Amino acid sequence: MTHRINRFAHIVRASFALAGSIVIFHLATDVLRERRLGGYQLVEQLGVGGMGEVWRARHRALVRPAAIKLMRAEVLGGSRSEVHAIQERFRREVQATADMQSPHTITIYDFGATRDGRLYYVMELLRGLDLEVMVKRHGPQPAERVVHLLRQACESLAEAHQRGLIHRDVKPSNLHVCVLGLDY
Repeated sequence: MTHRINRFAHIVRASFALAGSIVIFHLATDVLRERRLGGYQLVEQLGVGGMGEVWRARHRALVRPAAIKLMRAEVLGGSRSEVHAIQERFRREVQATADMQSPHTITIYDFGATRDGRLYYVMELLRGLDLEVMVKRHGPQPAERVVHLLRQACESLAEAHQRGLIHRDVKPSNLHVCVLGLDY
């Protein structure tokens, strides 16, 4: 009799282990699926702002690094008309930015929506430093360099303004000094 009870106990344990493994597999698959947007795999979160979060990502087929700005879920918590207005503003900004030609403006690669209605866009991943980090690491910059950098930022902003865009968050951490091809 004890032999049958032990055997039954082993079968029950094995069944629970198998069921647990299946649950864990499906949870891991769901997490992995949630970290994909279109052809891109989210790698790590780079920052969070009022409207969105920015992720380092990699295209699965092209193996190209990218940055993805994903609308935060909390932004969709308002009334239906508020959510629609926010989505439309996000969509217009992405479309206008994608049409910009300045070499000092990020390049947009893709645009889409998640199943829960959060919009996202994929852009080039900048290789370099933002101005806040640059000053912290290297101290105040020579006036000539500051003027050179500000002229580039103003060129990009002028084109944005011409297209009806207003950058509501111009600050040193949103301006980057980076490599563009062979140019620094």
